[in-house]
Amino acid sequence: MLSWYRKNKVEFPWRLTNDPYKIWVSEIMLQQTQVTTVIPFYNNWIQKFPTLNDVANASDDDLFKYWEGLGYYNRVNNFRVACNEVIKKYNGKVPSEKVELMQLKGIGDYTSSAIASIAFNKKNYVIDGNVKRVMSRILCLKDYSKVSMHKLSNFLSENICKNNPGDFNQGLMDLGRNICKPKNPDCNICPVEFSCQAKADDSIFLYPKTKPKKKKSPHYNVGVGIIWREGKILITKRKKNTLLGGLWEFPGGKKKC
Repeated sequence: MLSWYRKNKVEFPWRLTNDPYKIWVSEIMLQQTQVTTVIPFYNNWIQKFPTLNDVANASDDDLFKYWEGLGYYNRVNNFRVACNEVIKKYNGKVPSEKVELMQLKGIGDYTSSAIASIAFNKKNYVIDGNVKRVMSRILCLKDYSKVSMHKLSNFLSENICKNNPGDFNQGLMDLGRNICKPKNPDCNICPVEFSCQAKADDSIFLYPKTKPKKKKSPHYNVGVGIIWREGKILITKRKKNTLLGGLWEFPGGKKKC
């Protein structure tokens, strides 16, 4: 796995640094967002906010400006809070242990494991959608039930590379993204083909089991009133504890049609 990763890895900008802050930024941006979309946003963000102190001291408008287009704006609000927590509690140094990282606003199990393993070489495995797909085929897991996830977690815990857990984790994610794809996986060039139970059983396409389609979110047409006077348009800032908190909008007059 490690030799395959080092030979085939894509040199994303966050893979060219050991700075925990920059790795943290990338992991927050990559939540719910495609890698190719993140790259220009990451580069612009790091240029504007090279340290977590820059984030902590920035205005809401500046932060939102450089996040604009990534969506899920609550991520940037949580990130600002977490940066302040690091400054106050850890003297501005990102903690290295998963348990400490998980106490920071907006950081959960996956993100804490990713930061700890990649930035600090801690032996924490990561599980994202790509890893789940790879492991469901290697272990022939029929679903993602608690029993299956426990089996998956135990396997990763026992087999993670102790010397280079960060590279191991990133390699496994790259494997799922580029080789062990949902459709048309390239099994013939897979570095772990020899250990894949689904491949041995010729049952690759049975895993992972297709999830039932989720109900579509309701969509509404919304009408707003625009107040314009002397070349200026009236806007107001949304309350922070609401959806899209801190962003600007036209005031009042909204009605679902």
